[in-house]
Amino acid sequence: MIVTRDSIRVGVPPMLAYEHLVRFIEFPRYLSGVLSLTPLDSKTARLVLDIGGRRVEFDAVVTEAEPGRFVRWRARDHSEVVESFWLEAVADEQTDVVCVTEVDNSQLSLFGEVPEVTLRSRLRTDLKGFKRFCEESAARAAEGEAADEPESR
Repeated sequence: MIVTRDSIRVGVPPMLAYEHLVRFIEFPRYLSGVLSLTPLDSKTARLVLDIGGRRVEFDAVVTEAEPGRFVRWRARDHSEVVESFWLEAVADEQTDVVCVTEVDNSQLSLFGEVPEVTLRSRLRTDLKGFKRFCEESAARAAEGEAADEPESR
């Protein structure tokens, strides 16, 4: 089994980061290689990915969640692929996001000739995309709130 771990600090509170992690419909906005995504229910989505030029399809299922603190999903058709996220509040409405991806040896062919390097690179890219998405979403929300405030006279 290959286990890849990476982390990033995101400029949003933990609950907001959590909400983005469990909204499957947002995945294509920050995950690399998503060709299509179809929500099946509140905890399951059908993903079609391009991984190293290969088309891979599976159902992602949220198997454990603790709002604002933790999310784990597993690929239903490839139960040997698991991704877990831990969220920890830090000063000034920021969150440290730690992600661990586990891929069983039987599924390594999904990730090309050098799966460890591909997984590590993909995880880093996806965490950077998640950070950008969360912070841009928060900035747009703040701008919208500011526009809704009445002018002082």
